[in-house]
Amino acid sequence: MISELMAMLDRLQGEVFFFVEDGPLKHRLIERYLDEEESQSDILDFELDAALRIQRKEGTAIAKIEGRLEAGDFLYQTNFAIQDFAADEITELLEYWKSLCPTPSKPKARPDRNILRKKNGSGMLGISAAAKALGLSQRALKVLIPCSEIRVEEQDGEKVIEEYYWEKDLLGRFTSVGAAHKEGRDANREDVTCITEWCCDGDRQWARDLINEFLKQRHLTAD
Repeated sequence: MISELMAMLDRLQGEVFFFVEDGPLKHRLIERYLDEEESQSDILDFELDAALRIQRKEGTAIAKIEGRLEAGDFLYQTNFAIQDFAADEITELLEYWKSLCPTPSKPKARPDRNILRKKNGSGMLGISAAAKALGLSQRALKVLIPCSEIRVEEQDGEKVIEEYYWEKDLLGRFTSVGAAHKEGRDANREDVTCITEWCCDGDRQWARDLINEFLKQRHLTAD
């Protein structure tokens, strides 16, 4: 497994970013935080979002693996070396990395957007967390990027949209595009393919336009 990871790191250009669910990687992040001298054990009472960013800048041979834990105003960041990971953690890391983009000949099956949900799925973020992850206002996110699913409640006999959700993998892809743009690089073919399949109904031109508008809106929000 570690040889496969090393091979993927050697091929990496720029960075990859993904959220991780409960499992070996998230547990390792939590353990790393709890080992810190000033850690607070009550953070475990909150619903923590965990993510990994793997990047290698041009001209360098060593990849940087950054882990993040977030909950409200809480943010913890730490760096890992490949040797820090156990076998089950490497296996999970490879699974997340390989699933970042569907194979073009076999597009990733995705549910219809207008699904009635009681609560968001484990692979989804609500509008507040999604907007924060992308560095956008909630209004800009809602207008710009089609949501993956919605939650509908019935009030006085009428159905009302209570919440919008975006897939974490989709958000991770946009985050990678934003990081590449900051370094002066354009979205690559893989970025466009992923976004095309996940939220643009197979329309690549729509995906390109969406990426350009996302970068513009993020710049305006930062200002």
